Amino acid sequence: MTQKLLQWMGVAFVLLLVGGAAFALTVVKDRVRVVVAADAAEAGPDPVALVRDDVGVLARDVAELRTALGTNFERLGAALEERAEARHADVQALARELAAARQQLAAQAAAAQRSEQQLAQLGARLAAAESAAVQSVAVPAESVPAESVPAASAPVVPAPIEPAPAEPVAVAPPPAKAKGFLSFSLPQGGFAFDREQSWQIVPELSRVGFDAKSTLHDFSGVTSKVSGRFTADFDDPAGGWRGEVACEAATLATGVDGRDTNLREHLDTTNHPQIRFTIARFVPAADGIDRDEQTVAGEVQGTMTIRGKSRELRLPVRIEIDPSRRAVVTGQVRLKLSDYEVPVPSQLGVINMQDEVVVWVALRARLVAGDGK
Repeated sequence: MTQKLLQWMGVAFVLLLVGGAAFALTVVKDRVRVVVAADAAEAGPDPVALVRDDVGVLARDVAELRTALGTNFERLGAALEERAEARHADVQALARELAAARQQLAAQAAAAQRSEQQLAQLGARLAAAESAAVQSVAVPAESVPAESVPAASAPVVPAPIEPAPAEPVAVAPPPAKAKGFLSFSLPQGGFAFDREQSWQIVPELSRVGFDAKSTLHDFSGVTSKVSGRFTADFDDPAGGWRGEVACEAATLATGVDGRDTNLREHLDTTNHPQIRFTIARFVPAADGIDRDEQTVAGEVQGTMTIRGKSRELRLPVRIEIDPSRRAVVTGQVRLKLSDYEVPVPSQLGVINMQDEVVVWVALRARLVAGDGK
């Protein structure tokens, strides 16, 4: 009798469990939807958004090129005017030198004419002296009293001819070294792997989210409402990384409206609208800096703030520069909701979410305008 009673009690217990499970499924069946999709972190950004960003950057580069060309043509015009003024100054200097040379030649010609006149006078005096000497030799010496013979005149020494002083010729200074007025300076991409630069998050190409597990199934939450900027020297981590990345907590979507509502309640998005990660430093992994490939791998250390509670967090990341000169940042880390005082969702004690979730980031950032130019 006792054995039969135990058997009936076991059957009743099993039926009670089955009935309770059926009742629970009846209550939550409208609030549960299983979604089979690719992992949000691996899906990548919208290709159309990528092309739109590339077109925007190209338009900005063209605008910078247009501005640079305008500036360069202004420099070209100024250089041409400067060259014309320099040539005019050179011509004037040459004219002054020519006039000075002409004056010097005229002075030398006048000096030569004076010298010729003095030579003619000396020649005439010399001829007269020779004629007087001949006449004195022709008269006999005894017929002429000694006292009547005139004393020999002293030889005439011509005065030295002093050339006219030469006027100094002005010598033009050596021409200044010509500037390369055709060496235009065109805008560069600005990116430098080995220099500290600031980067701005591109929201259209960035996403952050989490992967969670529950009793019934796994699910993910994701948002592209991401903002922030960071400063880093990829080649010198010790230079000091800093910045902040934030997302709008109320925009995290899991694909189920009821679950999204509960998520916003648990995160208290009314009083704490943002989830923030503040960057304090970066610790590279062994051989984590590849200068040739322009990639960086390591651990970003900082502070995570969820629901107003802040905790230190180490986020392993990988950073690479894509062909469009964007910094692509990917990484993920495990954390516990209870550490941030976030209530772990549970429905009727039947469907429970695990306390530990995986938080991931898939960010794309561009250089801040004007930085590194």
